[in-house]
Amino acid sequence: MEAPTNLDDAVIKMSCHQHAVNDFDLQLNINDLEIGMLTDHTSSKEVFPYNEARIEELEAKKLKLLLSKRFHQNATNAYWYYVERQGK
Repeated sequence: MEAPTNLDDAVIKMSCHQHAVNDFDLQLNINDLEIGMLTDHTSSKEVFPYNEARIEELEAKKLKLLLSKRFHQNATNAYWYYVERQGK
């Protein structure tokens, strides 16, 4: 994570990371929708054997998205802290 050079830079960096978090939320929603489309639509939500490999790929993708989202959320919080400390 890059240290901000001043208050304005920190606000911009914080905003950029927050935008990334929002994008990851959209990607996670799309991923969950795709997983749902590959399962049986009865109450059992069974995965058809021919969809198992794709479900595994989507679950791995979900993990990567969540880890990336966590990084950007932590970066947002770090820049927020800088802004709060510098703004006082």
